[in-house]
Amino acid sequence: PDLGRAEEERGATMVNGVHIAEREIFARRIEEIDEELVHLSAICKVNLLEGDKIERVIRNDASVCHASNPKAFTKMRELVLLHYAVRTRAAEVIGEAGAQALIDETLNHIRERLEKLGVIH
Repeated sequence: PDLGRAEEERGATMVNGVHIAEREIFARRIEEIDEELVHLSAICKVNLLEGDKIERVIRNDASVCHASNPKAFTKMRELVLLHYAVRTRAAEVIGEAGAQALIDETLNHIRERLEKLGVIH
């Protein structure tokens, strides 16, 4: 069967072989995770975009935080791990370049939010 034709008939829009809907699903999911990471990083007073902070969170090193909140730290760590899992899946589905573009867009939004919250300058 002609798969291209089947895609056309269903009204699917594709760019560079990737369904726009798939990209948007991953973009929305990454954005949701990262918005919550912004909130939790503000509670824990840690700039996840700085140096080795994310690695330390992954290693379960709560001393990276300037405010002690074990529940928030645990959730932040889980979300960092989930972020990487979703990013890996996005790379499998929409390609490495597409996944990286999503992450870059999201990081820009995170930087803006962290600056507004006073977490970074």
